[in-house]
Amino acid sequence: MENKMNDNELSGEYRVVRKLAELKPKIVFDVGANIGIWTQELKKYAPDSIVYLFEPIPDTFDRLIQNLSVLNEVHPSQIALSNKLGEFEMNYYPNQSYFSSIYPTSLGKDGIKVKVQTISGDEFCFQNSIEHINILKIDVEGAEEKVLEGFQGFLENQKISMVQFEYGQHSLDSKFLLKDFYTLFENYGYKVGKIYPNWIDWSAYDLSMENFILSNFIAVSPKAENYSETLK
Repeated sequence: MENKMNDNELSGEYRVVRKLAELKPKIVFDVGANIGIWTQELKKYAPDSIVYLFEPIPDTFDRLIQNLSVLNEVHPSQIALSNKLGEFEMNYYPNQSYFSSIYPTSLGKDGIKVKVQTISGDEFCFQNSIEHINILKIDVEGAEEKVLEGFQGFLENQKISMVQFEYGQHSLDSKFLLKDFYTLFENYGYKVGKIYPNWIDWSAYDLSMENFILSNFIAVSPKAENYSETLK
């Protein structure tokens, strides 16, 4: 059974947001924030959450700032979370900014090369005195592995209650497969599930799941079993 809908409401992604808001998450990271639509939805139901947003593309970041202007406790950064401090080149698609990625894609048109600054999640947290993340949402079009590498310390110590990540066609470019996501998280003790409209499928990884169809997954820390219970 597949959940192929590329619609946050119909796919179940916003249901997850509403359910998690019941837990009153204190610290939230929106990595690959684009223009802030996901954070806007979260803040409807969790207005007191402190949200750190990361969007490295200058034009997209400007739109993000505009969209966040009426929200409290939001902290946008024009930087990419990765596995180290430095910079890399991104492919920016002005008319389809949500496809922007470190990998070129046939889904986007009229791409532009843009150099962006990077920092690891662990280092960002250290610099900003953040000791725990309740929700880490990642939507970075294939660079998920690099983002997760940058949170190695936080993941090893299970200082992230829940991670939401996207899987799809970009895994063909990154060569970081769904199996690799499951292996990475399970090595840290996290439980992985796939988001459906009205439930989470906590089934173990199976090769038949490796279909590169756009979908969202969550990984929950063993220290945050209340998250799994809330999402049932």
